[in-house]
Amino acid sequence: MTILGMIFVLLAASCRSAAAFSLFLDDPCTVTDFPALCRGTIKGQKNVNAATDVAIAELMKRTRQARDIAKKELKVLDGGVSTCLSNFNSAFDNLDKALKNIKEGDRFSLNINLSAALTDYDTCSETMKGTPGNNAIYKSAGVLYKMADNCLALSTLFN
Repeated sequence: MTILGMIFVLLAASCRSAAAFSLFLDDPCTVTDFPALCRGTIKGQKNVNAATDVAIAELMKRTRQARDIAKKELKVLDGGVSTCLSNFNSAFDNLDKALKNIKEGDRFSLNINLSAALTDYDTCSETMKGTPGNNAIYKSAGVLYKMADNCLALSTLFN
């Protein structure tokens, strides 16, 4: 390959990377597994750090709601609800730490705390799978899992 050919290949690759990077800047949700859910959560934020912060705050709000549902269900029937209640409490604590990690610029701990929350939601989902009468908790855990997955993806862009 000639030098001119090599330059052309490098420029073409650079343009594709620049286009992909530009898309990132316009929509950080492109890196997530659930972009529509992400876009609804971050409400137009373009700044990755701010988008991550907003997504975590919304996830905390919804975790609080799921925790309240689990508390009510626990009075009627356990069937794994106590496990979910414990996991929702744990996830909430991990998300609270994640927000502090953002303020401190601690990307490593941010990823650890978001991963822990993701595991908490997954554990609840697995516990509730097939349990009759607790579909609200199972569905909530599934949505929370997707939101946490999105938060984790956004955190990979955190700077």
